[in-house]
This record gives sequence, C-alpha cells and structure tokens, in this order.
Amino acid sequence: MKKAHIVIGVLIIATVAHIFVRYFHKMAQNPFVYDPPSNVVIEEHLGKQINYLKTLSEIETVQHLSKMEYYLYPGGKIGKGTLFELDAEGNYTAESLSVQHRGELEKILSSRVFRKSLQDLGKLPKKQASGLLANELDTALSGYLELYNGFFETQSLDFTKGELEDGKPVLHGLRNKLFALTLIAGSLEFTDIHERIKSIDAIAKRQEIEIRRIEDMHVKIHYSLGVSLHNNLVLASGLYGTSPRKGSAELRPFANRFTDHKLVDFSAHATEYDVPVRHGVWTPTPDKGYINVRYFDKMTYEDLDKLRHILDSP
Repeated sequence: MKKAHIVIGVLIIATVAHIFVRYFHKMAQNPFVYDPPSNVVIEEHLGKQINYLKTLSEIETVQHLSKMEYYLYPGGKIGKGTLFELDAEGNYTAESLSVQHRGELEKILSSRVFRKSLQDLGKLPKKQASGLLANELDTALSGYLELYNGFFETQSLDFTKGELEDGKPVLHGLRNKLFALTLIAGSLEFTDIHERIKSIDAIAKRQEIEIRRIEDMHVKIHYSLGVSLHNNLVLASGLYGTSPRKGSAELRPFANRFTDHKLVDFSAHATEYDVPVRHGVWTPTPDKGYINVRYFDKMTYEDLDKLRHILDSP
C-alpha cells in the first residue's frame, strides 16, 4: 500500500512539474499574459486617429479634449504597479497619491489630441489662443460641476466611460479636459487665465474635504482617484505657469523645477506611450518633430500649499 502511495505521489509531482515546464516555456516565448493587438490593428487605429485629427481646426481640436477615446488608447506607460496605502483615517497616503497624480499626468500627455491642442494654440496669437482656451475651460468646468454635484449627492459610482448618445461628454471626459486645459494654459503661460486656474484649484481643495467625509470606503476610493480635480502636478503647473509673478523672488524656488519636456509630434508613427513602443516593436519616431510642454515633475502637498500661499499673498 505504501508503495502504491509513493508511485501515485511521484506521478502527481511529475505531472505538476510537466505543467510548470510547459507554462514557463510558453511564457518565455510570449511573456505577455494576454495577446496584445496585432501591429496591423494598432497601426490602422492610430492611422485613422491621426488622419482625423489633421482635419480638425484649432477650436475643434480643443473641443475633442473631452472625448474618452483619446485617453483610453494608447494610455499611460506600463509600470511595476503600486499598492495604494491608507493612513489611520482611511485616506490615501501622500506616497500613494503621488503615484496616482503622476499616472493622471501621463494619461494626459499620452493623448494625441492634447499634443495637437498644445501645438495649435501655441501657433496662434497669444490673446486669441488664451481666449479660445478660456471659453473651453468655462464650458468644461460648468458641465463637470453639474455632473459631479449630481453624482456626489447620491454618491453614485455610475461614471460612464464613453460619450453619451446625444454626444454630451461624460464626467471622466470633462475631468480629463480640465486637466489638459490647465496644463496647456500653464505651459503656454496664459497669464490672463490665472484667475480661472485658481478657481479650479479652490474647487479641488473643497472636493478634497468633501471626499474625506465620505464613510463608504469603496465610494471614497473612486472619488479620490478618479473623479476629483485634485492633482498636485496639474494644479501646480497651471497655477505657476499662468502666474504673472513668475519672475518674483518669492517664486524663484519653483523656477528651476518648472521644466521643459519634449513630446513626439501628434502625427508621428509612434509616440512614447503607444502600445507598440511598450511591447518593444517600434520606437518613437522624431521625424515629425517635437512638441514642447512645461510642467512640474514633482510636487508634494506641502510644496503646493507653499505655492498657493505665495500666489495669494499681496
């Protein structure tokens, strides 16, 4: 009887070992757990998107900043992943939020329509460009607040990912648009937009207090990470970039941190964020030129509060 048990045990071990060997052999041939889209499919998708964006005017391009499709694909860079940690009060730690804020920034930068908007507005006379951006900012903020307030009153989690049937943008889309417009305003230094950016910052601060009071942890997580306008990097970049006091001694500590970054042109065959690049199939193609964008790479709560204090002082 013991010999039979031994034989059965050996057979089980051999079978399990065989399964593992086959699995790791397969993983060595294809390290992705899922099958990535074929290069042909990706190229066709990007080609259609680029050709369509080329037909849009400056105003039309900026209006497209609320469309979710431009943020869901190709999306941000693949990282190692982060376990979000909570503090004693059940809110996310500063380190966790820093990772989240960086991811939100990357999502905006990855959008080809963001790149084209930045490029288009940068070519227009500054007064005309800032006026166009201001109108879109007002419209987006009004729509966002209407949706946000309705969701917050019921603490709903029904955040539709795509556009509504009547073409109206959804909450996530308007949030992304406000982030994109804030970054563009700061990067192009539209000083006459400064008070509008300060208003967005004030709303973000109010939301942070509101969300901390939510008792349902599941709801709190979704509102903190995917709904509120609070993002240290985006808000600081907009506040500082549009400030008419950038040359003052008080703001000098922030000057060297508000740095230039190069993005591959929106019409390039592949950008830094495309799936083919992440899979190592293509490399970014700079033959179409580069787009310059300015923003803060790092910004803690303490840094942002210090910036706010300086900008609010006489």
